[in-house]
Amino acid sequence: RVQTVYLSRHGESLNNLYGRIGGDKGLSERGQKYAKELSKFVNSLKLPGLKVWTTQYRRTQQTAEHIEAPKHIEAALGEICAGDHDDMTYEEIAEKFPVEFALRDADKLCYRYPNGESYLDVVHRIKPILQTIKEEDNLLIISHQATLRCLLTMILGYPSQDLPYLKVPLHTVIKLSFSDEGVLVDYHRLPVECVDTHRVKPINCEITRRLEDACVTVPFHL
Repeated sequence: RVQTVYLSRHGESLNNLYGRIGGDKGLSERGQKYAKELSKFVNSLKLPGLKVWTTQYRRTQQTAEHIEAPKHIEAALGEICAGDHDDMTYEEIAEKFPVEFALRDADKLCYRYPNGESYLDVVHRIKPILQTIKEEDNLLIISHQATLRCLLTMILGYPSQDLPYLKVPLHTVIKLSFSDEGVLVDYHRLPVECVDTHRVKPINCEITRRLEDACVTVPFHL
């Protein structure tokens, strides 16, 4: 028997568009379009007993709003808490907190935001519900980049050092099929444009680096 779980980030948010991390902004116009495309895609699958899990953040709930299925808010799947850096752009963090920004680049897995979380904290937060997720069938989880990186790494057994750089693009549905043979992964990119929020590790992670070296891999935003 094959069980399927579908994962998606929320649609493009206003914070994604303007390069701000965290926060609780709603969807951009393109994000709203994705919410409609996602419901069309999910409806076309005709999944019996479909359930949708969102998080406590508005952007995930807005992404789910056109899908007709029972919805559950799962706070354990909320985005990594950026603490004092919440709602800031990478450029602002690099300028105002250059040492913190360099420390995070040097060890993104273990670095904890001031008054916030690390990727490892998110892993511990998700662990108690991991088995429940693996045993579900026809479950759609609408969550966030950092959280889905953690979830995918744990489910697929990826190396933990790669976790903070795993590509989880916007406007893409990730289908996980669980069977006795293991887990099969399929990516379905839906036809709605969006920004790319993936920031690769810069070559220079020294705390003495220049601002432009710190920001060299920041993805394009408005």
